[in-house]
Amino acid sequence: MASLNKQQKRAKRAKAKAKQIRMVGRKPMNLDDDLGHLAEPIPEYTLAMFSKMRDAEAISRSEMLSILLTELAFIIVDHPELLDMENAEDEGMAATHLAADMLIDYRMWADGMDRETAQAWLSEPQFITDFSAALDAYRESLEAPEEKTE
Repeated sequence: MASLNKQQKRAKRAKAKAKQIRMVGRKPMNLDDDLGHLAEPIPEYTLAMFSKMRDAEAISRSEMLSILLTELAFIIVDHPELLDMENAEDEGMAATHLAADMLIDYRMWADGMDRETAQAWLSEPQFITDFSAALDAYRESLEAPEEKTE
């Protein structure tokens, strides 16, 4: 396992790369009319996912996370360039980093949080537990159809 310092450097590079990748194919930044500062346009496929996540979150956090993981899988198929393979050991880790970035963007979009507050939400122990459980359930759902066909 890499040292803590190396892990932190990787995480910082991954965050910068993910932000750079999210900018690919986007329109130029424009002014946010309400706040008078620059606002980054969100791709339509991301807005569609965020809307589904918000509806699911009204039911439960686990429903919201389930929607995220399911929708993100389809987005990755259509936009594989979103995965930052340079700063991840494998595709699964790159997808997890992308999911974390999407969750931060979602919280900023849904609740108007600033990036630091959204990152703090993502780091809460209960959220980490819920995300791990949702990820396990998602992985099990992918394995279940394979077991039935064997």
